[in-house]
Amino acid sequence: MALRAAAFAIAAAAAAGPVAATELKPWKGGETPALAGAGVDGKAIDLKAYRGRVVLVNFWATWCEPCRDEMPSFDKLRARLSGRPFELITVNFGEGAPKIEGFLRKLGITLPVLLDPEKKTAAAWGAGGLPMTFLVDAGGRVRYSAFGEEDWNAGEPLRVIETLLAEAPRAR
Repeated sequence: MALRAAAFAIAAAAAAGPVAATELKPWKGGETPALAGAGVDGKAIDLKAYRGRVVLVNFWATWCEPCRDEMPSFDKLRARLSGRPFELITVNFGEGAPKIEGFLRKLGITLPVLLDPEKKTAAAWGAGGLPMTFLVDAGGRVRYSAFGEEDWNAGEPLRVIETLLAEAPRAR
């Protein structure tokens, strides 16, 4: 009987189709928190330097399976929007540079990674779970947030990014 119930549950899940995409929610957190510090490569990263550009900010960790699954989507998105006023900053949640560098090398990922060893930046941004992603408009204001894995190269996420990009020339 348990086997039959399990088979029914699997069939029902398959019939329901793919899991619903993560919902982009309008930001209600007030002012854009600071985002500045050392990158995994030792270079300084500061969100303020990207004023005039749409910025996707993603909080992640190597131990987070949805984060790992989402990383190639970010790499593709960055390449897709190359030459446009767009940047992507990832913020690692509490891990050391050697672990992060090995992870990035293994996946062939070339995204900028801000180190957050004490998780203070994550706390300031309200990133209570991973992955957590924020979209910052060209004026430097956080406009949207999303909790969970997402394909940022299709559907609503890409549409929202394109809308913010269309607003970018007016934000300068």
